[in-house]
Amino acid sequence: MNIIKKTYNTLIKNKEPKHIIKFGCVGFLNTVLDFGIFSLLNSFFGLNYVVSQIISYSSGTFNSFLFNKFWTFNDSKTNKKTTMEMVQFIVVNSGSLGASLLGLNIFLNHSSMNSFLAKIISMVLAQVVNFLGYRFWVFGKLERSIPLAKKAA
Repeated sequence: MNIIKKTYNTLIKNKEPKHIIKFGCVGFLNTVLDFGIFSLLNSFFGLNYVVSQIISYSSGTFNSFLFNKFWTFNDSKTNKKTTMEMVQFIVVNSGSLGASLLGLNIFLNHSSMNSFLAKIISMVLAQVVNFLGYRFWVFGKLERSIPLAKKAA
């Protein structure tokens, strides 16, 4: 019963589905940009998948920052410095890029998977890392399910 209550509090009271839907829309826009540039660089220009991935992934980072900050997580607080958010955003995206490169390496070098399918799977992995990092570190804080006064009692 406690798990159901925590799930309800996380998803309904904190309006998490709204964040997830908006994050998905921003992610879709960035995915189209990322996948398009990756495909162009890797297939048309014949660049190595690592170089193609770094360039394509980096191309959507600034767009992602702006849309996620002001639209997805509605973070217009003035007491938090945008410079610090940008540093945190870059750290999260670096971790996400690392996760996607690791995924690409595993799928492309240790199996006979098509590069486009490997790219799609690695993008999903990267988005999980991004959402969790943005939601709980860059643009928001972990919401306490039990008020501090109750914890002390």
